[in-house]
Amino acid sequence: MKTMTYRGYTAEIIYSDEDECFVGHVVDPGDDIIGFHGDTDAELQEAFENVVDLHIRVKEQPESPPQKHNIGGFWARLRQALHL
Repeated sequence: MKTMTYRGYTAEIIYSDEDECFVGHVVDPGDDIIGFHGDTDAELQEAFENVVDLHIRVKEQPESPPQKHNIGGFWARLRQALHL
């Protein structure tokens, strides 16, 4: 098994016969599952760096505010001819 490191993250690389390419998984990313794949070392390194950079950007964003609940009303304007 091959390993790669980038910005403090480590990934384990295996060859997948099913996918017919190399598949990597970041080791211990907390509650997240982070995977990537590539056919060459260069593709693997680029995919690994891109997924780690994206993971870091997402983690740095503030939590999404809670969505407001629907109060259950619906308002619509109808033409006079449609009124009963």
